Amino acid sequence: MSNQAVTSETPWTAEQIGQRLVEIRRVVEEERRARFADFGIGPECLWPCSRLFHEHSSLGPGWDPVLSPEQVTELTQNLDYKRYPGAERLPLPRPEPLTLSLEAAIRKRRSIRQFSDRPIALRDLAKLLELSSGVTEVDEIPRRAAPSGGGLYPVETYALTLGVQGVPSALWHYAALEHELEHVRPLSGSADLSSFFPPGLLRGGPRLVLAFSVVFGRTQLKYIERGYRFGLLEAGHIAQNAVLTGTALGLGTLCVGGFWDDPFNRLLGLDSEREAVVYAVMLGHAADAGSARSDR
Repeated sequence: MSNQAVTSETPWTAEQIGQRLVEIRRVVEEERRARFADFGIGPECLWPCSRLFHEHSSLGPGWDPVLSPEQVTELTQNLDYKRYPGAERLPLPRPEPLTLSLEAAIRKRRSIRQFSDRPIALRDLAKLLELSSGVTEVDEIPRRAAPSGGGLYPVETYALTLGVQGVPSALWHYAALEHELEHVRPLSGSADLSSFFPPGLLRGGPRLVLAFSVVFGRTQLKYIERGYRFGLLEAGHIAQNAVLTGTALGLGTLCVGGFWDDPFNRLLGLDSEREAVVYAVMLGHAADAGSARSDR
């Protein structure tokens, strides 16, 4: 802080406020890291929480499952995925297969930050959901487009439609087994997302946001602490499917992991102790060819 005395009657300058915030953040961070001393992690470690979690979610010969084989079978086959009973439902079409090859989509994919006002076609939204987290084969259980630890599929997909042709701006839940959207709540536009996304990204004008949450109990009942890792991995698989599918459809995509968790969970209506958003993808038609970055 400046040597100038600051009293309750003295207005603070922007510089003084900034310095004070830096000091507060430093103290809070030091206190946070000090809490891990009881676990043998010194204050010099900048990521004590993730280090501790990694240790406690590691597997070895001594690991023993909690559920019996019969309970695991019941958990896997109950298909107790999230539903919104009584919600308005929007059946999705089954568009023709994509024509762009996988290799071409991988080579063409770039992170796009500036999107045009052109809406996304409903058939493209349907294809995005089908190939990212939809059902691709029905065996003992419905198998999906992305791998899932133990076939438990704890990741739920939400579509925030901000510019999809023929679809009102709203928050929708994807019912994968039926390939339908369930209406959760209306949205007034991108302003509803301003409490948790960086403003620079929203100014880019995405037409669609896919949000991926993990229902913790569905994977952690079987895998305990390791299940959290599996949930994050699955969300990553689904997001990769989404961005490659989007690229094949001629859409720009941007994966977003930097958001404020609490307001995002509130918008989705989630009890974050049981289910929480972990990843998101923004999509839309690129504003111009120069908006693609070549460093990601």
